Amino acid sequence: MTAQDVILGARVQHVRELKAQIETLKAANDRLRRENEEWKGHFGAALIAASDLRSLPPGGRFVIVDGWNFILGANRMAQDPVQLRIHAERYLAENPLDFVWIVFDGPHESVKDAVRLRISYTGGTGSQRADRLICDFVRMAAYCGDVSRIVVKTRDKILLREVARLQSLCK
Repeated sequence: MTAQDVILGARVQHVRELKAQIETLKAANDRLRRENEEWKGHFGAALIAASDLRSLPPGGRFVIVDGWNFILGANRMAQDPVQLRIHAERYLAENPLDFVWIVFDGPHESVKDAVRLRISYTGGTGSQRADRLICDFVRMAAYCGDVSRIVVKTRDKILLREVARLQSLCK
């Protein structure tokens, strides 16, 4: 074996290592691109919700409901989205200063509006999309001002902890 063979072998090994690093970076880049697309979708929904938050009357609360959590979770409140909407409308009748935003995971992004009720489906794929949208909105509200009137309704303890952490950024 000559010195050139050793050098060539080392170069081949280095090229293999570089290829492995490139594959790792490609995977990370793909993940970041998907995350960026989710943020773009969240941005539009969060801007609409921010407008709703700004237009709350004094004493009103902005109630965000983790939709599927109240339908599929333990101690569920509703059997389906229609029934959850009925619960929200009853709540609004009893609390005329409040606004309710129900957020669901769903493959197609959409928003349905009523006077003080908004229902959003996140769009996209993957789990916990509604949780991410809720946290993104609370984070944006925390950076923009007062989050004391935002109330998140969920039985997801991890989501509640994250929302509390984000709300504490504003204090």
